[in-house]
Amino acid sequence: MFSFLNNTWAGLVETGTTVMHTEREKRDLKLFNRAWLTVVIIQVLCLISHLFNGLYSPALTTVCFIGGLSGIYFIVKTGRVNVAKMAAVVLISIDTSVNAVVFGEQTHVIDFLLLAALSPLYFFELKNKKLIYTGIAVCLIPFVLFHVVAPYVSQYALPAAAQFKLYHLLTWEKAFCMMVLLYLIYNKNVQFEKEMQQKENELVGQKKTYECILEQIPIDIVTFDKDLNYTYINSAAVKNPAVREWLLGKSNVDYFKHRNLDIKGAEDRNRMLHEALCKGEAVEFEEMFLDKNGAARYSLKGASPIYAAGNKELSGLVGYAFDITAIKEAEKKLKEYSAELERKNDDLHHFVNATSHDLKSPLRNIASHLQLLQRKNEDKLDSDSREMIAYTIKSVKHLNQLIGDIYQYSIADRNDKPVSIANLNDLVQRSIKTLEDVITSKNAVISFSNLPTLTISPSHIETLFANLIGNALKYNTAGKPLIVVSATQTDTSHIISVADNGIGIAPEYQNQIFEIFKRLHTASEYEGNGVGLAICSKIVDNYGGKIWVESQPGQGSTFYFSLDKEMVEPDMHQTHNISPYKKMAIAG
Repeated sequence: MFSFLNNTWAGLVETGTTVMHTEREKRDLKLFNRAWLTVVIIQVLCLISHLFNGLYSPALTTVCFIGGLSGIYFIVKTGRVNVAKMAAVVLISIDTSVNAVVFGEQTHVIDFLLLAALSPLYFFELKNKKLIYTGIAVCLIPFVLFHVVAPYVSQYALPAAAQFKLYHLLTWEKAFCMMVLLYLIYNKNVQFEKEMQQKENELVGQKKTYECILEQIPIDIVTFDKDLNYTYINSAAVKNPAVREWLLGKSNVDYFKHRNLDIKGAEDRNRMLHEALCKGEAVEFEEMFLDKNGAARYSLKGASPIYAAGNKELSGLVGYAFDITAIKEAEKKLKEYSAELERKNDDLHHFVNATSHDLKSPLRNIASHLQLLQRKNEDKLDSDSREMIAYTIKSVKHLNQLIGDIYQYSIADRNDKPVSIANLNDLVQRSIKTLEDVITSKNAVISFSNLPTLTISPSHIETLFANLIGNALKYNTAGKPLIVVSATQTDTSHIISVADNGIGIAPEYQNQIFEIFKRLHTASEYEGNGVGLAICSKIVDNYGGKIWVESQPGQGSTFYFSLDKEMVEPDMHQTHNISPYKKMAIAG
């Protein structure tokens, strides 16, 4: 029997909790369910007492009241908790007011409204002030009105003897209700205190966890309140624990005075911190100070605002700092190395320029004198001698070309070339002019279209086209070589392509050909020194792009190079075609 009653009680207390979203809402609903179930039990006991003493009219009103309280069960079950709570207050007020009129003024039933006026404090959370005030008003207003109308409705009440009898019977009920109500309010406060203590313990645990994490971070971390006083300092910021403890609640000025430092440093810090507070945004600044040995030390400091959880109220600042002395020293050395490297590069450039000029002049003299010697002694030289002289002249010319190519390679990525608005169609045409003899001899057709106008160094791009088109002609054994230059673009780059119907390149060699002096054929097969594509690679890299080739042996090659749009400025597009059959004239 006891187990059945206990299970029934537990089930009724859990009514409506399944539709609650949080544990706090479930706990609050359970407290309310206990309260109205307790009222029902009290009313059942009153009903038994009324029947036992022959007070049938009070018994009838009590039955109605119990029925009304039972209806609250169905409201709670739907999850409308505040509606159920207010319904309970209204029901108690109506039942008490009606009973006070029916039973008579001498029964003092109306005093139950004073007890009921305390129930909203138990039913509702303190944040629901409107509901609390409304519930209290629902109880106190009928209490006041009853004393006004009591003399006018006394004829409807029980006889005086019955009123006095009922008064004595209800005295124990009042006392019991008062004890139960006080217990419920006390129990709710105990639960609230437990919950607050649990939350406080959780916050303390979180605070210790965060402080432990901050202690492991190898940079200075501190927090300030809105008055710029320290509220937390990790051991990286101040190693001495006694000083850390002393500094809490104090300012930068106090700290600088404590260490006998120049107060101006504290004022500078506070000015930056105050800026972060006023603007509500992060600030960062560098600070230089002298250590105990008089050496300069640099640190990067910053501060960010801290806002209270759940709102935009600024509660303080979190500051950080870390030593950047090594970075500063590295930057200084890097500048020195950069200046030294720049000087050496200039020296090297002048050396290459001078060497190229000084070497080419003797080589030209050697070739000229050999040719002169050959002509003056033509009838005295045998075939082997003439062949050796011819080979020597060829080698001298090859060496002269190699010196020129190496010089071009050395300056290919220099940015001292004048930059101007250049139409790539014109640059291709100028490059083709230098190859006119080869184009005519090979009966080649070169077409180009959709090439943009860019802000760029014309000499760089002209050299680039000259090498790519020259290679397309050189490594081409077709009866009618065809070379097509075109352009496309992406969101970030212009992509230029040079396609041919030449001998092609095997995939395994396609990355090697852009290395300096890298050749796939002997000089007897194809002339060249392996520098041209290396020059192209340096030029393209100088404009933030890349160069690559797509090819298969015997199926021709397509060389692509990209130019970063941030480094070149696009303009209009034009279309041109050049054919040797029209004496290099522009064709449609």
